[in-house]
Amino acid sequence: MSENTIRKGLPRAQQQPEIPQPLQGEVAGEAAPLLRFVLDNARTIAAGLGVLVLAAGAGAGYRWWAAEQTREAQADLGMIIATKTGAERVQALEGFAAKAPSGVRNAVLLDLAAAAMEQKDYDKAAATWERLAAADGATGVVARIGRAQALSQAGKDAEALAVLEGLEGSVSEISRNAVRGQLAVVAERAGKLERAVAAYEQLMASDSAGNKDYFKSRVEALKARMQKGGA
Repeated sequence: MSENTIRKGLPRAQQQPEIPQPLQGEVAGEAAPLLRFVLDNARTIAAGLGVLVLAAGAGAGYRWWAAEQTREAQADLGMIIATKTGAERVQALEGFAAKAPSGVRNAVLLDLAAAAMEQKDYDKAAATWERLAAADGATGVVARIGRAQALSQAGKDAEALAVLEGLEGSVSEISRNAVRGQLAVVAERAGKLERAVAAYEQLMASDSAGNKDYFKSRVEALKARMQKGGA
């Protein structure tokens, strides 16, 4: 009885597909079982590959969707900035920040903090700056300086000074000069004249800081105040 006859007598699930005639001479004996497996499971393997292709397509589709969402959000943010002012802008940005995609959220928060500062809503500004403070790079530094400024404007100079002193040692020299400039102003407002003098003197000693004459004049004025009892 031929192999083909035996194969035809078996149920379909148990029939082994015959290796196509053109391949028989090309397949080594030890490779024949592997080829039979591939032929046997062609549909399953194809389905599996299809799942992988679909998954890859879904990933690409998600990236396209995310980019599209970001573009739409940028357009919406531009519209708010172009058409809203004052308290209306603050309210619109606050609502938008709650639903903005991650690609534009920091930009929305920056605009919200600036708008709140303009409206002298320093508590809202400080809270918004705080949300940005964990951001990487320059955004995080600017946010912490902005928060200190908002706290100082709200009369919370001690809190503002603590923020700036915590930031001073963790930034580059150029950023550190910006921090020390703000720190000097806040320390003076808080009545910490010696701390303000120290910050101005550090700015005077920095090669990358400008306005040396101004810093010198502030040091002289503060020292004169200290001699008069800090009045």
